[in-house]
Amino acid sequence: MNTNFDRDFEEIKSGVNKTQPPRLLLHVCCAPCATACLLRLVDSFDVTLYYANDNITDGAEWEKRLGEVRKLVQIVNDGKFEAQPLRPLNLIVQDLDAQRYYAQAKGLEKEKEGGTRCTKCFELRLGDAKTYAERHGFDMFATTLTVSPYKNSKLLNEIGLSLQTDSLKWLPSDFKKHDGYNESIRLSAKYGLYRQHYCGCPFGGV
Repeated sequence: MNTNFDRDFEEIKSGVNKTQPPRLLLHVCCAPCATACLLRLVDSFDVTLYYANDNITDGAEWEKRLGEVRKLVQIVNDGKFEAQPLRPLNLIVQDLDAQRYYAQAKGLEKEKEGGTRCTKCFELRLGDAKTYAERHGFDMFATTLTVSPYKNSKLLNEIGLSLQTDSLKWLPSDFKKHDGYNESIRLSAKYGLYRQHYCGCPFGGV
């Protein structure tokens, strides 16, 4: 039986106490993907973006995407975003260490997109998010990656659920639902955000 992660997300969101919103660490892969996710999150959660992407091994590309994330944070906090946040949006940046990604991908360089190499990449980045969230007292963690039609939302949620603890819960999601991906394209154009055409991995494609 397939789990409806979008329904699970809505059920959790509907039970949130907005006067004391849960602290959510949201792993962010890029600003365009974050837009549609934030549209559904900032009115119910105290969101901190976590930019941890060792798979973007090109330093210039990593910096460019980070710059766009910073731009989006400013847009939200200046009140120019389509959804108004309950709390100011924060951003945490994990320094790039491409060697960590290369170690994960070793022996899997020729795998097809969506295969074992991608699973290892998801485990690395979501593991980083979980570690940071746990150390800094967050209530929940999640990722923007489920907005992409090119990423396996079921796999991402399974990894996230395997990492949660009694004190730190995974927020299930399938942000591509409700036309999320097209919304990300629309919002990126509206706010003038750079949209890359590959995930960042030197071995992959989308």
